[in-house]
Amino acid sequence: MARREPGYARWLNALVLLGLGWLAILLELAPLGGLASSAPSPDFLFCVAAFLVVRRSRSTPAILVLLLGLARDLIGGGAVGIEALTLLGAVELMRGYRFWLRRRSFVFELALAAALAMGMAALQVVALTITFAPSPALETLALGVLGTAGAYVAVAFLLRYGLRLRAEPQPRGPLGATP
Repeated sequence: MARREPGYARWLNALVLLGLGWLAILLELAPLGGLASSAPSPDFLFCVAAFLVVRRSRSTPAILVLLLGLARDLIGGGAVGIEALTLLGAVELMRGYRFWLRRRSFVFELALAAALAMGMAALQVVALTITFAPSPALETLALGVLGTAGAYVAVAFLLRYGLRLRAEPQPRGPLGATP
């Protein structure tokens, strides 16, 4: 017989998303030295949300991801809504591939996260161009995507081995097959 988790556990896991999301936002906005502040900051919020949506998708509601993205947009002073919507789209794509990613090596998960970070940057450039807002230089975007890919490895290692966040059990179909 399958073991059910209590109803409050889902909300406690959502609080983990809120706490780690706020920590990621504050880490992105933290003032650094003059040389370090000229380099683009990795998207830590995407790293945290993508890792959690693959491991604990039921505890990572899309509305919380959107609200965290909007909060980052408002606090960071960027184009409000554009980055939040691209974050939501990328995290939901990771949610769609979660069962496939769990059966594969971490390299596939990292490759998908890097590709989605590149797609998020491209969509933000297109959206900023359409709205006639100044968009960042391509070198800056490329460094941000590389930084995000590197940060995904660090965040995954920290959350998996440091905080011991394990994946929730996969649901089984009628014949034992996963969806």
